[in-house]
Amino acid sequence: MANRLPQPKAIWPTRALRAAHACLLAMGIAGTGAYAADAYPTRPIRLVVPFAPGGVTDLTARTFAKYMGDALGQPLVAENKPGAGATIGANLVARAAPDGYTLLLGTNVTHAINPRLIAATPYDPLKDFQAVAVFGLNGNVLLVNNSFPARTFAEFLANIKSRPGKVNYASGSVGSSAHLSAELLKQDVKGLEYTHVPYGGPSDAMAALIGGHVDFLFANIGAAVTQVKSGKVRALAVTTAKRAPQLPDVPTIAESGVPGFEVVGWMAAFVPKGTQAPVVARLNEVINQAQKNPDLRTTLDAAALIPVVATPEQASRFVQDEYAKWGGVIRAANIPPQ
Repeated sequence: MANRLPQPKAIWPTRALRAAHACLLAMGIAGTGAYAADAYPTRPIRLVVPFAPGGVTDLTARTFAKYMGDALGQPLVAENKPGAGATIGANLVARAAPDGYTLLLGTNVTHAINPRLIAATPYDPLKDFQAVAVFGLNGNVLLVNNSFPARTFAEFLANIKSRPGKVNYASGSVGSSAHLSAELLKQDVKGLEYTHVPYGGPSDAMAALIGGHVDFLFANIGAAVTQVKSGKVRALAVTTAKRAPQLPDVPTIAESGVPGFEVVGWMAAFVPKGTQAPVVARLNEVINQAQKNPDLRTTLDAAALIPVVATPEQASRFVQDEYAKWGGVIRAANIPPQ
């Protein structure tokens, strides 16, 4: 069930721009497409963030906006449009003109999880958007409170199996990455039985773990590093395909006995479906080039955001895979629409 995207040393998609022009030439409309790409942009661009200010999504949007604006020669302004499980901001972009001047910072929440959990999502995550590029991935770390009798992931599994139904775990909300990470683990490892205790947000869930009110928690790596290094909680494994540089001594779940296990949160740029291919290719090129900027990387590495370089086609396939993956997990876990 693991998803794969190219890592930063993959080919830079300048060739995507050339391919887009070649496609337009074959269709007999190269003149119009080339002019649109060459002239674009001629005014400021909006990057809609469908979440409240603060946190890694907001940080990512504002960090990339600065470097993208510099490269494009026009301001790129990050705008927070939170509400209704991130559907307000996402729907705003889905209904915007497909001209490259309204982008969405979409995530696994907007495009893979909430469309499966919200009974009446006002947009189709696959049909209403064109994926442009991936800003980055962030993983989770499995934490236990200090009184939990396990020092390794194998001991963690053995403890749960020895006490079916007696162990509980926290999350920030139903359908969150923390919740679904635990449900995926239960589906991949037979014999696990534990109880979900949703809280009012990730901070509340972490406080419950530190206070000993729950046994374990899947938490965002960037948000959990301070608590781990201070000794307030114990880290047993990470959900990424490779070990996290911020926690190099913590193994992955895949290497700890669950081959193929991987959970990543992700952030990607989307435009409305119908946006011209040369404009998509130009935005893709700028985002991928920004990944190489050392100042940008210093900021986002500190937030444990894994850089990704991907073509629009690779980003689209990744989103489709994530949509299918989490739909299957949600169905198997019998999580009802909210």
